[in-house]
Amino acid sequence: MHKNPRHRVRSRRRGSPRVRVGWILFAAFIILQLATKHALSEQTISATSKPPVIADFIDIASTAGLSASNVFGGKESSTYILESTGTGAAIFDYDNDGWPDILLVNGTRLDGFDAKSAPTSHLYRNNHDGTFTDVTEKAGLVASGWGQGVCVGDYDNDGWDDVYVTYYGKNRLYHNRHGTFEEVADAAGVAGDGKTWGSGCA
Repeated sequence: MHKNPRHRVRSRRRGSPRVRVGWILFAAFIILQLATKHALSEQTISATSKPPVIADFIDIASTAGLSASNVFGGKESSTYILESTGTGAAIFDYDNDGWPDILLVNGTRLDGFDAKSAPTSHLYRNNHDGTFTDVTEKAGLVASGWGQGVCVGDYDNDGWDDVYVTYYGKNRLYHNRHGTFEEVADAAGVAGDGKTWGSGCA
């Protein structure tokens, strides 16, 4: 029994739209992929063609009044790890005038110094014009030793930032009394026994 040829023709015609739709979707997919790749390529070229940003830094410490020398270990060589760790620094508003001031912790040397030339930490008050004034003695922060880390926080919630400095030896806690400091580490129980190395604080 022979099948009707017209039926076969109608069957082919009935299936052909599906084939065309499939090819259209496939072509659209390929075009989309090529367009996306081209766009990403253009973005990459655009990003890499821009010159790198170069930041220039200029040492203005002396101009700003930050003239103190940092002493930590020997001038020519360091024998022990203690002499190579460096010291900490804190930027905070010690006098509540709305401007950041700078505290630089200092160290010493194994051979020591005489009492008059022993290095101390330095507190610099912000002059509101890009310069600073050394107010260490006035603020009561004159102390020598193997200074290490420094932390700032208002430990008694009186609205004034206090300062904690760690040392090779006893640590020091400075209570801020409206712009001047009183050392209270022993009274607060945070000085240590003097036989440990307070290498830092956070």
